[in-house]
Amino acid sequence: MNTTTSLPNSIEAMGFSPLLAPNAIFLSFYSISLLLHVLIALRFWRFFGYSIGMVCGILLELVGYCGKVQLSHNRDNKDGYIMYIIGLTLGPTFLSSALYLNINTLQQRFLSSQFTRIGPRLFASLFIIGDFICLCFIGCGGSLAAIFAENPIGVDLMITGLAVQVLFTTIFCLALWAIYHRAWHDILQEKRHLYVIGENILVSCNFND
Repeated sequence: MNTTTSLPNSIEAMGFSPLLAPNAIFLSFYSISLLLHVLIALRFWRFFGYSIGMVCGILLELVGYCGKVQLSHNRDNKDGYIMYIIGLTLGPTFLSSALYLNINTLQQRFLSSQFTRIGPRLFASLFIIGDFICLCFIGCGGSLAAIFAENPIGVDLMITGLAVQVLFTTIFCLALWAIYHRAWHDILQEKRHLYVIGENILVSCNFND
């Protein structure tokens, strides 16, 4: 059976086959991470917004890497491609939302980190709304790319969503630097610098996903 005739144009444009070993490692990592965050969600149920964002994001990352594992066996696997492109483009959107809520908590704890005209809740809400816009573009684009394989509009919408996501993430990184700059003295006094380092690592990983 020749499957290449019904594939989205983007699959043929990939030009490479994902490696099995590294993607299997990431799949295992996200599986363990999912279990840990489910346990964290049960233990710290009051922070349900953060937990929902992390669990949904990790689940989508799992779907994406399952797709890449399938593509490592057969690059022309349409189902694997759809899993890969939707999972790894939607996943960071939910993870970003969880990070925004986390920064909201940080600003509420360290008053010196707050902006004059933008409160912690509004700060987080603006970026979450931006993430929702990205989610709409990427979700609609992924659906159109799956249904209308020969029409590039789906891929164009996904690229637009990713571009908007990169823009919001860049603005968030700049705002995050300003927050840490304002509150660094208080953070050191409460010995929360390791938390800040971990937060920066998460932001960097999400930006490069």
